[in-house]
Amino acid sequence: MAPPLTVRNLTAATITLKSLERFEDPNTKQSKATAFPSALKNAQAIAPSAPELGLHVQSFKRQDVDVELAPFESYTLQFQALEQPDAKPASSPTSTTLRLTLEDEGKQRFRIDTNPTYTQKGSRILTPLTPNPSTSYTALYHPTTPIAHLTIHTHHLPNYARWMQNLPDNLPLSAISIPGTHNSHTHYRALPSVRCQVVEVKTQLENGIRFLDIRVQPASATDTSKRDLYLVHGAFPISLTGAKYLDPVLNACYAFLSANPSETILVSLKREGVGSATDAHLAAILEKHYFAPNASKWYVDEAIPYLGAARGKLVLVRRYKLTTSASPGPDTDTDTDEAAPGLGLDATAWPNNATHALHGPFCIQDFCEIMHPSFIPHKLTHANAHLVRAASTTHFIPGVNTDATNPVPPGPLYLNFLSGSNFFNRGTWPEKIARVVNRGVEEWICTGHHLATPVGDPQTPGHASVEGVEGVRGVGEGDGGAGVVVMDMVGDGGNWDLVRLVVGLNMGLLETVRCAM
Repeated sequence: MAPPLTVRNLTAATITLKSLERFEDPNTKQSKATAFPSALKNAQAIAPSAPELGLHVQSFKRQDVDVELAPFESYTLQFQALEQPDAKPASSPTSTTLRLTLEDEGKQRFRIDTNPTYTQKGSRILTPLTPNPSTSYTALYHPTTPIAHLTIHTHHLPNYARWMQNLPDNLPLSAISIPGTHNSHTHYRALPSVRCQVVEVKTQLENGIRFLDIRVQPASATDTSKRDLYLVHGAFPISLTGAKYLDPVLNACYAFLSANPSETILVSLKREGVGSATDAHLAAILEKHYFAPNASKWYVDEAIPYLGAARGKLVLVRRYKLTTSASPGPDTDTDTDEAAPGLGLDATAWPNNATHALHGPFCIQDFCEIMHPSFIPHKLTHANAHLVRAASTTHFIPGVNTDATNPVPPGPLYLNFLSGSNFFNRGTWPEKIARVVNRGVEEWICTGHHLATPVGDPQTPGHASVEGVEGVRGVGEGDGGAGVVVMDMVGDGGNWDLVRLVVGLNMGLLETVRCAM
């Protein structure tokens, strides 16, 4: 008997599961097993199913299901109905192929063949059964246990250099699901305990990243006329080939926004490193050499902006303190707890190593002190729990659920750091943690995020259950967003699935806006 399979709709429109077929695929026995059998490499093949089966026709079983799934909903297909009580098994489970046919709102049909016993993640574009379809769909397979999971999405379609262009101007940034990178500038050849990224900032932006986390140290600790700011990661240099500077990173951002004016980038700036410069000294350099000469390129107000006001600009997330002077200089080079008004989103008082904390305009998860590999599952639990908080939030959108002229102010920006490390334990270097946490968060988004009754549990996203629920699993309360999800090792091996999943979660917010119009 074929094992069950859970199907999730993460497209922005309703899809209908029309039929399910089960048969033995001879190619499965002749080649290396995959989530999607090798027989379907020809994506344009649309011949009827039975003639293709040849000698394996006796294993063929078919069932019409006609299950409608709205966005975010999921359904577990049980295959007992495909079995005949007196029939002998025609094939082993590992050689069984399940063929799912679905139909979209335009009555266009597509199919996907999958092997739910496969133990590795896989992705494939669905085969169109309607000639010249107006769209396409991708299936993302996760081998969750004991029930495998298939997510249907369209994340291969958007231009990720301009994914914000379809979002309305009246959305507060805190309502938008935004992918980001931690220590975004640490993609250079460096010690593995220091390197958090594998691609440059320009490539990150082109693939959808809209939150950058930058750590700097002034080259001069006393002279504010010297503009150079070293890029650092804690006390360590980020490159084995010499010092790297902030200017090229910001120039890449300016060039990107010039080419893509519909976008905005949140830029977190923090002073780190072993130099003797103070936060006030850094503030003076940034104001004099970076903000003032590029005033039109920065959003530096204290309030969370609406997207329309932030398009084409860098939004300052300030993790350094200011002097009491509005224009700090060398004569006021001391740190205080007071912040000059109107200079960025104030993130100076973030509690260290917080699993959940509210501070000013932020709601933060940044459990980062992963002292031993045994701490990594705890990190994943905290990251997914923060996704649950973000998804259950309903944001105030002017003209939609709050007054257009005098709206309720935006709620906090959910910041969810998936990163963590311990420089002195190779089992907890950034790459090791990202391999587990990124995958676990991706599985949770696919299997449980924004479901009223999730298939899985945020603490153990790789495990799924259908106990207690029959039929379609509906959506939970809130907009279903993710907030800002800050990752390490994005694009590693060309894998941008998690980034695209985060962007795709904006569909719940867009549906709220659409229904109000």
